[in-house]
Amino acid sequence: MSPLFLLFAAMAQTPTPPPDAAEASSPASVAAAADEDEDEEEGPWTGSAGLGASFFTGNARTFTITGDALAEYESPVWALTLEADGAYGNAATEDEEEREVTALTLGGWARGDYRFTRLLSAYTFLGVQTDHPASLELRTEVELGAGFTLLERTKKSKELLLRTYLGAGYAKDRRFQYTPTRENLPDVTQWSPAVGLAFRYDINEHVYVREDAVLLPDIFGDPRVLLDSTTKLSVDMTDRFALTTYFELQHDSAPAAGKVRTDTSLSVGAELEL
Repeated sequence: MSPLFLLFAAMAQTPTPPPDAAEASSPASVAAAADEDEDEEEGPWTGSAGLGASFFTGNARTFTITGDALAEYESPVWALTLEADGAYGNAATEDEEEREVTALTLGGWARGDYRFTRLLSAYTFLGVQTDHPASLELRTEVELGAGFTLLERTKKSKELLLRTYLGAGYAKDRRFQYTPTRENLPDVTQWSPAVGLAFRYDINEHVYVREDAVLLPDIFGDPRVLLDSTTKLSVDMTDRFALTTYFELQHDSAPAAGKVRTDTSLSVGAELEL
């Protein structure tokens, strides 16, 4: 028997590893399995808390403190968002004997979503808010409607989401003038359709931008339009610590007497993931 024949026979008898086993032992497969294990370890609840402040001395003596907190629950069918934020600020008056309140706001919101399919969902929204400089003693609001997911892509440390909302909203403003004199103002009730937008894009694993906006045009009573928009830019410094920038716009086409229609704020702060 020739040596060449024996060589071919030995090669034929050598077992070939199955494709699955070869793929499982590859570095890429090991890394993917590690990522999946990390995702499985993450629970359905996530949360964060942030704080920002600004101080001015000299010709202007003012300070402002802002804070926010967020808790989110996410499952394939249910989603729950709990959010709160507030701000306080004051400035020295011309006679320097008193300080004028320049910011005094506090709000809390809860939102629940039920997903029928990847495209269609139903939501409920509840909120309360107070804003003394805007003569808003208390605003209570509720919304019911449907959500439509237009874009959704989730990968490890990278997410793209675009979702629109269409529903009906009710809001009641209890108004009170705090300055320059304290007096009651007429309450305002609004029934309106609600049009909303939620957008999130992870630029990379450390930087993401988020936009939430809602438009409430009153078509049943006196002409009035409410618009709330919040834009957030977050930069992760560590796994749990991030620097954040918020730009908020609030528009009320029929505000309390003597108040402007549009308020904007730009704040920079830090956020800790809980």
